[in-house]
Formats: sequence, C-alpha cells, structure tokens
Amino acid sequence: MKPAIHYACEAKLITRKKEDGAFEFIEVFKEFFNDEPIKAREAAFRYYQNYIDVLLESKGLKYESDKQAKEALESYYNLKTSHPVDVEGEIRSYPDSWGNGIGVFIIIDNEFDEHIVGTLKTNNKKYMIHGFGNLWEGDCSPEALTLSLEREVEYYNHFHYNTGGYLTEIVFCNSDEWIEGYRDEEPHTYTILKTPFDWTGMDKPYWWGEPEEEEPPLSKYKSFEEIIADGETNQVEFKPALLYNFKTKSAGIGIKGIIAKSICAFLNSNGGFLFIGVNDKGEIQGLSHDFSLAGEKNPKDFFRLEFDDTIKQFLPLSAKEKISGEFIEVNGTEIFVVRVFPTTTRPIFLNGQHGKEFWVRWTASTRQYEDIEDITNYCLEHWGKTRMDND
Repeated sequence: MKPAIHYACEAKLITRKKEDGAFEFIEVFKEFFNDEPIKAREAAFRYYQNYIDVLLESKGLKYESDKQAKEALESYYNLKTSHPVDVEGEIRSYPDSWGNGIGVFIIIDNEFDEHIVGTLKTNNKKYMIHGFGNLWEGDCSPEALTLSLEREVEYYNHFHYNTGGYLTEIVFCNSDEWIEGYRDEEPHTYTILKTPFDWTGMDKPYWWGEPEEEEPPLSKYKSFEEIIADGETNQVEFKPALLYNFKTKSAGIGIKGIIAKSICAFLNSNGGFLFIGVNDKGEIQGLSHDFSLAGEKNPKDFFRLEFDDTIKQFLPLSAKEKISGEFIEVNGTEIFVVRVFPTTTRPIFLNGQHGKEFWVRWTASTRQYEDIEDITNYCLEHWGKTRMDND
C-alpha cells in the first residue's frame, strides 16, 4: 500500500543585494517519496541542510548549529521593514516575515481516524517539523513543532513504519499552556523523531525569556517607509487604491485590472512589492476610499475578498501561490502590501478584456508586450537564463 505520508523541503526567502539594493526572491519546493517514509525524511533533511550550507556560504560562514544558522540567516526571511505600532493599546510589530522561511514538512496523504482504526481519507495537509521563519501558517515556534512532531510519530506508530533509530524523548515546557494553565503536567514529555533543533533547557518555565530580549536596532534594515521614500523601481510599485475610482468616486473593475497588470509584470520579471494606498508621488493615502465601499461588511474582510477576486479574475490560479498580501501601518496610516515572487519556469498571461495579455516590469513602469516576436524573445532570454541558473 502506498505510504500515508511523504516529506518536502520548502523555502520562500527574500534578501537585498549589497551592490544595487535590489530584492532577490528565492523559492524552493522539493518533495520526497519512498516506500519507507523514514528514507524520504532523511532525504528531505539532507536537501534542507545542503540549502542551509549554501546560504551560510553566501555570508562567508559555515554551519555550526541550528541556532547559529537561524540567527545568521534571519535577514533572508525577516526584512524588518516596519516599526512597532500601537494597536488598540497593545504594541505590536507587523510580521515582515509573513510567508517567508525555510523548513522540512511532513505531508499527510492519507489521514487516519484515531477512533476508527484503519479508516483513511485523502488529506494532503502539511506540517512543519523543522525550520524557521513564518513560512507555515501554524508558525515554526517550538510549541508548534512539538505538535507536528507528535503527529508525525503517531503515523509511524499507527502504520508500523521503521523509525530508523531516530526515536527520542524530549521534555518541553509549553509557554502558552504554562501561562494559561491548560495542562497541570507542564513541562511535558514528548516522543519525537530527532531533528537538528536543540531542546536543551526548554524543560524549564520561562525558557523563552523573561523579560523579553530587546529587538535589534532597525537602522541596518531598510524600513517600508524608506522603501517608499526611494520611489518606484523595477521591484516597487505604488497604487492609490484596489478598486476605488477617484474620477467616478465608485468601485471600478478597471482599477482592479490595473492592480492585476502590476502583479502580472512582477511575476514575469524579478518579483517585487506593490503598495496599495500610496499614490504615484509616494504619499501615503491609506485605504479609506476602498474601505468606504464595504457598506455593512468588515472593511478589511471586504478588502481581502476583493483582492482575492482580483487574482482569481485576472490571473491563472497557478499564480496564487506566488502572491501574498498584508495590512501594515506606515507613518500612522494603514496600507496594504502585496509581495510577488517571480515565476521561475514559465510566463504568466493576464486575462484581459480582449484576451490574453503579457506584461513585464521595466525600470519603474509596467509595460505590455504585444508583438509575438518581442514576447518570444523575452521568454527565451528570461526563462532560458533562469533554467540554466537552476541547472
């Protein structure tokens, strides 16, 4: 019978080149299958480690430990582009690393019902068992990793898979459960399969630090304010609204089409950031005009749904995984930042009013290529080079 699980190594990283300050978008997704899942697991961790070694080498470093690698490579997944803000009386930092990170995942192909032994249902859920950043929706905190690692062992036990000698026990104090008093037996003993993560000292209450360590100074990072102040580039674009037409003072499908063209151009070029709520001069306008169209709906929910609809209406579904967006606050005003990873294997065409359209990003503008020869030459040069680089 086909194994119920397999593994993957996934990465979405962003860094800035020292020479010209351009953003570099790195994306990896490699799956590993084997009739013996433990071998697929070993292959995934080898691939992960090789990638970590390459990233460290780019900084002139060698791998010493998982903790050292995580600290040394933080700039690849956390741009630290926004400052702490006051949200309803609580100081928070917007997650600049949303969607970024690198990790090893267990992917559930067939989920078993614990109460009905042997019952399977196709699932394809994935859980991070090692890594860092905010790549996974469940996060990669030690608390989240313990739950994923426990789930992994459940599958090995249920299907009697060979564990390859990796079984071990750790004692861990869950910060959330300790503080909230969910479970009396904190710290708790977990049976897991070994990973490079160091659990030493995490069996003590407040291992996470009390008080919390100060955030490193932001001066060495480029904030969103500074990026906006630098103006539009081949990787930065400003748009005043997602769907509000300032001429008609109402919603306009054409405005959403303009947003989609910018995203399409980033997909076909070198990736980039689209700031919605910022005018062409780089002035922060905010999202009040778009929010005014929400009616009785929650303004942010309305905006997110309209943004998703824009992607669905104008771009192929396969492009969705390359695109993510988040509300942030800049100079006291809320805007929406769209991050676009470039497509690495093929061109993306916009579903235009009169058919398929091909858009690319120039120095600081979005241009449509209409001549078939121009499109062909661009694709051969752009993706041909990408393929050679990957090879």
